[in-house]
Amino acid sequence: MTRGTVAKYTFLACGFLLCACKPHNVFSFCRDFDPSGCIQPVDVLVGYSLEKTVRDKSVRDFANSVYFRGDRLAFELKNARSKYDVTFECLHGRYFFGESAADKHEIEYLELRGQNVYGLVMTGSIIEKKYAAQKSEAYKPLPAFPVTYSVYCGKDLIAQKTITVELK
Repeated sequence: MTRGTVAKYTFLACGFLLCACKPHNVFSFCRDFDPSGCIQPVDVLVGYSLEKTVRDKSVRDFANSVYFRGDRLAFELKNARSKYDVTFECLHGRYFFGESAADKHEIEYLELRGQNVYGLVMTGSIIEKKYAAQKSEAYKPLPAFPVTYSVYCGKDLIAQKTITVELK
């Protein structure tokens, strides 16, 4: 073996070891993200203040006021890995409520930066989807509820995590 060949294999082995040691598909919820990553990470519960929201009309009016306020439930997925090459073209995500994944909704925004995936759904949209059947009813305080985000590359589930949304 030549000296150059040994250096090449050493580089490949070290590169493999570095890659193999990084944790894959590390999912975190947050309020938003910027070029450096998640802003205000949250773990099992995320609370949204009802200050400056419409609460004297319908559930739909309430959801719209939260939407236009700009609150978001974002996420980051660090070092995304799949059985496929993770590209923007294969990425998609869904969210659903509770234990049943029967009624799934598309994640509104997805971004791929290197091997990291970022995405979000406007909180007003989440409320609107969760309480679609009550949209015409008069607003009354809404109980906390779980939301599950799922991120896919093609049909391969990369990550899935649940958080509870509280409107206070």
